[in-house]
Amino acid sequence: MKATIGSSIGRKIVGALLAIYLLTYGLTAAVVYTGVHRSLLDSAEGGLAQVADLKYQRLCNRMDELATDLTAWAQLEVMNDLVSGDVDRRIGTTLEALQRLYGLAGGIYAFDAGGTLIADADGDDGAPPRGTRLPAAWTVTAHGVTFFDKHRNPLGGGDVVALAIPIFGSFAPDYRVGTLVIALPWTMVETLLSGVEPRTVLVRRPPHPAVLSSAADPDMDRESHITGRSVQRDGLLRSWQVVVSQPMSVVTRPLRRVALELALLGILLAAPIFAFVRWMGRRLTAPIMELTRAVRVIADTDQLDIQVPVTSQDELGFLARSFNRMTASLRNARAERDRSMRDLEHLNLTLEGKVADRTAALEAAVTAQRRLISDISHEIKSPLARLSMALGLARRQVEPQAPRHFDRMEREIAAVAALASELLTLARLEGAAAGLQRAPVDLPDLLRAIIADAAYERPDRQRDLALVVAPDLPDGGILPGNADLLRRAIENVIRNALFYTTAGVQVTVTLAAPAANAPPGLSLTVADRGPGVSDDAIGQLFDPFYRADPARARDTGGTGIGLTICKRVVELHGGTVRATHNHPTGLVVEITLPAAPDTPQN
Repeated sequence: MKATIGSSIGRKIVGALLAIYLLTYGLTAAVVYTGVHRSLLDSAEGGLAQVADLKYQRLCNRMDELATDLTAWAQLEVMNDLVSGDVDRRIGTTLEALQRLYGLAGGIYAFDAGGTLIADADGDDGAPPRGTRLPAAWTVTAHGVTFFDKHRNPLGGGDVVALAIPIFGSFAPDYRVGTLVIALPWTMVETLLSGVEPRTVLVRRPPHPAVLSSAADPDMDRESHITGRSVQRDGLLRSWQVVVSQPMSVVTRPLRRVALELALLGILLAAPIFAFVRWMGRRLTAPIMELTRAVRVIADTDQLDIQVPVTSQDELGFLARSFNRMTASLRNARAERDRSMRDLEHLNLTLEGKVADRTAALEAAVTAQRRLISDISHEIKSPLARLSMALGLARRQVEPQAPRHFDRMEREIAAVAALASELLTLARLEGAAAGLQRAPVDLPDLLRAIIADAAYERPDRQRDLALVVAPDLPDGGILPGNADLLRRAIENVIRNALFYTTAGVQVTVTLAAPAANAPPGLSLTVADRGPGVSDDAIGQLFDPFYRADPARARDTGGTGIGLTICKRVVELHGGTVRATHNHPTGLVVEITLPAAPDTPQN
C-alpha cells in the first residue's frame, strides 16, 4: 500500500487528504460517541436514582403510616385493660379487628407494664402463649414509636421488622400500662421493593453496613452495572438505603445503533469526498506530470528544445516558465561548451607541440651547458698541465733570479686548475641526483677528520677551531649519504669561515639533533665571530662566483663556487643549507641533513 501511494504525487495528495478526512471524521465520531455514551450513563444513573428514591419513599411512607396507626392504637381506651390483664379479652378482640381492617400480614402484640404478653393478633394456632415475656429486642425506652431493624422474630419464625410504642393510661398520662408491638414479616418489605423495575438491593448504612434484602443481590461492579442510590432522609428508616442497578449492556444498547449510524455516515461521506479529492489531485498534479514527462524525455534523448506549456499564473506556472528558461540556458550553454571544446582541442594540439619543442630545446640547452662546462674544464686543465710541466723544466735551466717569476706563474696555474676542478665538480653534481651512491656516514668522525685537516693546513688557526658534538645524536650521528661529497661540502664551509676571519677569531662547528618539530636527522652549524656580511649579500652567498669581498677572495685563492657546491651536495642528500647573522658579529651557516632523504628534483 505504501508503494502504491508513494508512486506519484497525485496519489500522495489523495492519500494525504483521505487520511486527513479519516482522522478528522474519526475524531469527530469518537467525540460524538463519547458524548452520547456519557449522556446515556448520566441519564441512566439519574433515572435509577429516581427509582431508588421512589422505592425508598414507598418504604418510608409505609412505615410512617404504620407508626401513625400504632400511635393511634396505643391511645385507644381499651388499652387501659392491660392493667387488669384483659380479663374480658377486649384488647385481643380489638387487635384482631385492627389486623383485619388494615390487612396486616404480621402480628400485633400487647404487653403489660411488667412485660407480660396480654393479647396478640397472630390467631389461636400460631400465637405465642399468654404470659410470654417481652423480648429484649423489643424493649422500648422512648415515648414515641421505635423502629427495630431486620431481625429474627423472637415470638415466631422468620425475619421481621418491628414497630413498638409504650402505652400510657388515659386515666393518668404519665402512667405506663404496657407496650404495643407490630411485627412485620420481611417478605412485606421485599414486596414493596420488587416490581418490573431494575434489580433492587436494600442495604444498611454505616456504622453497621449490611445487605438487608434477600430477594436480590446483584454484582455491584460499576464496570458491568449502573447503579442509583436513594437519598438519605430523617425518619424511622434513616439507616436504610435503596440501591437500584442495571447491567451496562442494557444501558449502552442504544450506543450500538449510534456507532452503526456513524460508520454508515462516514462511508457515505467518503465516496463523494474521495471523488472530489481524486479530481483535485489530478488537476493539481497535471502541470507537474507534464514537467515530469519533459524531464524524462530530456534525460532519455538529451533534447533541450522541449517546452512545457504554461497553463496558470500560480507557483506551478512559475515553475513551468522557469523550466523553459532553464532549458534555453542549457541549450546556449551546451552550444558554448561545444565551441569551447573545439577551441580547447585545437589549443591542446598547439600547446602539446609547443611543449614538446620547448622541452626538447631545454634538454638540448642543459646538455649543451654540461658539455660546455666539461669541455672548458678539460681544455683548461690540459694546457695548464703541460704549462706546469714546461715551467718545471725551465726552472731548472734558467738563472737563479727567475724563480720568483715562476712561483707567480705556478700560483696562477694552480688557481686556474682549482677553478677548473670546481667547475667540473659542479657539472657532475648537476646530473648526480639519480646515480648518487649512498652508504652509512659517521658524521662525527667525518667532522673530526675535516677539523684535523684544516688544523694541519692552517696550524696558526688550530686553537681557533672548536668541534661540539651533542651526546644524544640519533643513531649515533650515522646517516646514509656520500662521504666524499659531504666531506667536500663541509670543508668548503669551514675553510670559507677560516679564510674570512683573522687569527684569534673563534670558529665553532656544532653537530646536534634538529629541533623537536623538525623531521628526524642531524643539524650542523659553522659559526664564527668575524666581520660577517651585509643583509644584501647574505642571500647571495650560495650563488656561483659570488664573493662578499672580491679582493680578499683573490688573495686567499677562492674560486667563488665552493658554497655553491656545498648547497648542491646538501640538496642531493635531501637537506637544506642557509646562512644567518651571528649577532653581534659573524656568520652562521646551518646545514640540515635528513635521516632518510628523498631524491631531490634536478
